[in-house]
Amino acid sequence: MTTQQEFTRTLAKEGAIKNGSAAILAALAYPTLSQALSTIDAGALSNFLFIISILLITVCFANFAFTYEKAKMKLMHGRLFAHATTFIFMLLIATMLESVAIGMHVIYPSLSVVVIPMTALLYIGLAMYDFWDLLRVELHE
Repeated sequence: MTTQQEFTRTLAKEGAIKNGSAAILAALAYPTLSQALSTIDAGALSNFLFIISILLITVCFANFAFTYEKAKMKLMHGRLFAHATTFIFMLLIATMLESVAIGMHVIYPSLSVVVIPMTALLYIGLAMYDFWDLLRVELHE
């Protein structure tokens, strides 16, 4: 196995751990989010969803603006910083998408059958984008 292949394998493992951890933490936050959002008045919940949508756009922009190619991925501290940054983005995106799905379920229960799969697919797509960006990093010796 070449050095580049080993490096790519290491990055893939680190990315899987990072994205898996973000998904697990978001899943663990679900009961708390669900309980908190189900007690909010529908009108206030609509305002909350509007604010969350703006924040979600902001964190998605930050996530897409970041690229591993510009990080010093060969160095451990560079990789840790890059993974920490994208972990925060992915966790925020996951919990905000959960909040949107829960809020939509409270306001429009019949739309859950559409909203939940769409939010899950959006998160999966973002995680795939993160892997794609990570795996295109080359080891420069």
